[in-house]
This record gives sequence, structure tokens and C-alpha cells, in this order.
Amino acid sequence: MKRPFTSLYRIALSMLLFGGLCLVLPPWIGLVLFAPIAAALGVKVAYAVRTIVSLDLVALVDEEGKPCLETHDDRLQRAWALGCGAVTVSLALSLFLKALFGTFTQIAIPEAITTYLVFTAVLVGGFLLFYFLALRFDKTVLRGLTSITVTLPAFFIVVVVASMLLSWAMQALGAIGISAEGMLKAGFDWLYDVQRILGMATDYFLKQDSVIIAASIVLAALLLLLYTFSIPFYWMRSVSRWLKGISLVAAAFGAAVIVFAGVWLTDVQRFAAESATGQLASAIDASVLDSQVDSLSGYKTEDLIALIKAFVLPYTVGVFVANAVVALRKGKAKEVSNAIIDAFAADGSVDESKLPLLKKRYLYYGGSQTLWDIALRSIGHDIPLPHPFAPRKLTLEERITGVLKDPAPPTEKGKGPDDADASAGA
Repeated sequence: MKRPFTSLYRIALSMLLFGGLCLVLPPWIGLVLFAPIAAALGVKVAYAVRTIVSLDLVALVDEEGKPCLETHDDRLQRAWALGCGAVTVSLALSLFLKALFGTFTQIAIPEAITTYLVFTAVLVGGFLLFYFLALRFDKTVLRGLTSITVTLPAFFIVVVVASMLLSWAMQALGAIGISAEGMLKAGFDWLYDVQRILGMATDYFLKQDSVIIAASIVLAALLLLLYTFSIPFYWMRSVSRWLKGISLVAAAFGAAVIVFAGVWLTDVQRFAAESATGQLASAIDASVLDSQVDSLSGYKTEDLIALIKAFVLPYTVGVFVANAVVALRKGKAKEVSNAIIDAFAADGSVDESKLPLLKKRYLYYGGSQTLWDIALRSIGHDIPLPHPFAPRKLTLEERITGVLKDPAPPTEKGKGPDDADASAGA
């Protein structure tokens, strides 16, 4: 177990199959059987985290003469650890709840509480899914979706878009004579189940249920806190830009709805009514659309303003918390990188065997290559000044070897080097 993950699917699928078997066993028996496997995987995740923190999976490469970090293996390890950890925790929690309620049958949880817990589980699961995909494929849009899908309505919109794309795909295949509707629908039934659950949550949100709105605010703050606290340092700048963009959009949208609420209200109600019988009807469960159309039909201008405020508030609070974490981590990274080059000046030398590891660590924490070169020159390393700071453009040989040749003697204006030599000889 003391080695990083080499694959997600082999371990995650095995855990899912074994966890499913434990779920059909009598209460506590399945939990007892699953506990040692979960503990062993926990040790493996902890070892993977230690490997990530020690930067063993980050490589320093030379790209067109400029040192940069290769982070592919590091991102994959983070994705595998996140995926396997999420699957294991979900199964362990399910087994524990089954054992608890199977033993104490007199415990009765109100239906409303159960509904809220299901909403929370779906939202957290969706957030972890986008986080996993962002780590796996390293796409800016996936990092953005991870930052956005931290509230129930936003996640519902993403699921609706996915459902519409699936519906269009089935229609396109049908138009060319391929009957794939049953095959696609059978493979994506879970998407429609998630859609119905989120549709119920969104309906509660449209009705401005205080518990759902409060839960959205708390969950957005907690999920963005988790996200910004756990992202690698080389993502910090990109995620910070996304958070600033979300903050600006939320502020602009909140201000605009106060001005245009009366105009928007009619358009929103018309869109909802048309969606119930239009393109969305083939992609979304009819009962979900009907309930939301009913909720919107009785809206007044002040209701729409209150709804938009409730939608924007989770992002306002969450982004505020997330930006504080980003600033804190950036400050810590600055301290680490400065400490590395300050040590050069304090010691007056450096262990050459540790220099590559120090450089990788320095660049990982956002250090400047220019400051690194200056620090090495200060302790006697023969590193040429980069152009345009150098008095002349370096030759190819000097760039390869790192050794500067003596400059040619100065020549008089209008004379070449040969003329200068002839004058000196005369």
C-alpha cells in the first residue's frame, strides 16, 4: 500500500463492487467487513498526500531554454486520491447509516430533513466530480465549473444543459437512422434521477425556502473553502481569476435585476411556460418543469429581486471566504520562496546536490526565475545575464555552455575589427 496510486479505475471499481456486496449484507456485518479495506485505502491516500506535498511527482523541465514545472503526474495523483477517497467515504457512510437505522429502528428522521440531506449529498458529489475532472484533464473551463457549481440552482442548470445535449444527441442519431435512444437513455438514467432531485431542490429555492437558501450559503462557503485550500499552487492564479470573475458577475447581476426586475419578470415567466412544452420538455422531467412554472407564475417584482439576492448571496459569501484563503496561501508561498533565496545570502553557498530540488520547490511556490539567477550570482555561480540586461546578445555557444567569452576590443566608428587591428599594428 505504500506507493502512490497508479490507476483510479482498478481500485475504485473494486471498492464499488465490494461496497455493493457489503450493502446487501445484514447491518453491521457489511460495515465490519468494509472497515479494514477502508482503513487500508485511507493509509494509501495518506501516503499519496505525503508524496504530493513532498513534490516527488513534480518535475523540472527545460522548455525552449526556460525552466518550467511538469505537473502531469502530480495532477493525476491528486485526481486518483480524490476519486478513491470520495468513493470510500461515500460507501463507508452508507454502510454506517444502514447499520445505525437497522439497529435502532425507532429513529425517525423527518421527510424534510431527509430531502435536504439528499440535496446536500448530490451537490457535494457533483462538486467532487467537477473537481476530479479538472484535475484529470487540466482544463480552465473545468476549473471554472468547479468554482461555479457550489450552489443547488447552478448545479441544476449544468445538469439541465447536460440533459439537453443528451436529448439532442439522441435526436441527431435518430435523424440519420440510428435508433440509439434506448441505449443512451439506459446508460444515462442516473442523469435523469439527479435531475429530478435537483429539480425538487430548485423548486424549494424558487419558493424561497429559508432552509434551502441558508444551506446554499453555508455549502458554497464550505465547498469553495475546501477547493481553494486544496488546489495546487500552480493553479492559484487561474482559480483566483475565476473567483474574481464570479464576484464581478454576481455583483453586476444583482445590481441589474434591481433595475430591470419588472421587465425581466415577464420574460422569465414566458420562458418557463414555453420550456414546459418546448425543447426543454424532451430533456427535463415534466413534473419538475410544471412545479417550477407554477412557482414562477405567481411571482411579483419584489419576489424576483429577493430570489436573485438569494441566488447571488451564496457566491458573495463563498467567494469572500475563498479569496481570503487564496490570499493566505499566496502569502505563505511567498514566504517559502523568499526563504529559499534568503538562505543563499545567509550561508554564502549552497549544496550543489540539493540545488535542483531547491529550484523545483522555489518555482512551485511561485518564485521568479530572475530572482533565482540573481541569488545564484550573489554566491559566485557563473550565470550570464539574460538579454536585454546583458551588454550584448549572447552567442549560441555561450547559451549552451553558460560560459561568457571575452568581448571583442572596441572599434573606432566606421572601422571594422580588422581595421582596428591594422591601426594598432601601425
